[in-house]
Amino acid sequence: MDMPEMNIPTAQEGWCDTILKKLKLDQLNINTDRLMQLGMYFGFGFVAGFLLKRFANYVVVALLTILALVLLHQFGVITITIDPIKMKEVFGIEQTVTIDTNIFAIYWEWIKLNATLVISFVIGAVVGLKLG
Repeated sequence: MDMPEMNIPTAQEGWCDTILKKLKLDQLNINTDRLMQLGMYFGFGFVAGFLLKRFANYVVVALLTILALVLLHQFGVITITIDPIKMKEVFGIEQTVTIDTNIFAIYWEWIKLNATLVISFVIGAVVGLKLG
């Protein structure tokens, strides 16, 4: 007895996957999730650049405050703890694993590890500065 053929629908590609295939970004190991992260960091950069242009005085005060907190942390006056598991869950960024306690070396390692996100953020910030 022959079995009738069943037409099982296959999963259709989304528009994002179609664009990735047409641009041949598969060779660069860029998937939909990574593209969303790049877009998110571009948006963060755009907002940061726009706000920097509009509210430069407040941004300078905020940066000086952050710098003071980092320096106080370096000298052991305060302790700043960052949960790497939550950082990866929320922002999708990889944490660096370094033995060196120099905070600038840790930041540089993070930048090298997440170079595409940093470049996306910088491009967004430049566009935000131009349009702000």
